[in-house]
Amino acid sequence: MRSLRQKLALAGGLTALALALSPPLSGDAQQLLSFHMLQHLLLIVAAAPLLIASRALESIERRPWIAALAQPVTAWIVFVGVFLFWHWPAAFQWAAGDAFSRLLELASILASALLFWSVALAPEGRQSSSHGARALWVLTAAIATDLPGVLMVFSPRVFCAMPAESAWRWALTPLEDQQIAGLLMWVPANLVFFGIAMSLFARWMSDQRPVPRTNPPQEMVPR
Repeated sequence: MRSLRQKLALAGGLTALALALSPPLSGDAQQLLSFHMLQHLLLIVAAAPLLIASRALESIERRPWIAALAQPVTAWIVFVGVFLFWHWPAAFQWAAGDAFSRLLELASILASALLFWSVALAPEGRQSSSHGARALWVLTAAIATDLPGVLMVFSPRVFCAMPAESAWRWALTPLEDQQIAGLLMWVPANLVFFGIAMSLFARWMSDQRPVPRTNPPQEMVPR
């Protein structure tokens, strides 16, 4: 039976998933890059970690081929690789071309994020590495996935734009839209990644504390 915390995590994960994939965001994301990146943000740092924390996908996670992929190095490469690929301008512009490619993009981002967080938030007994190793693993993923956001924020020209870019509808220029998209990918995402990494690091530090020894009771010697 699920605990209250797991039920709340499941509700939060499903809500984030619905917000990312339903109108109005799903429609606006085809016209504004920042809304498109907000979709990615909801899937990667809200829906995926909350669904994993709810333990609602445990039966799927236990399948042999999923378990084989859910290893630290493999999961890191899959997640970072999928993230960087879909944030390559040519790739996400192709994905915006029709409904099937959009679905493929969002489904692969969600699946890779679920794989990543299933390793980072693995329950006791299924952990293949220490809390400290997983904290470092999450931090390196955060740094690797920062690159597109940093480039979007500091680039002096537009290199990322939706095919049906309509920034003017929100009183923005395409460059400002790109900068907002970069900030969304960079700052809020890092708050989640670094927060979870710090939590794992704190648990690792707690694990390293020596257990105080208790002296065995002394037997009473009769006089």
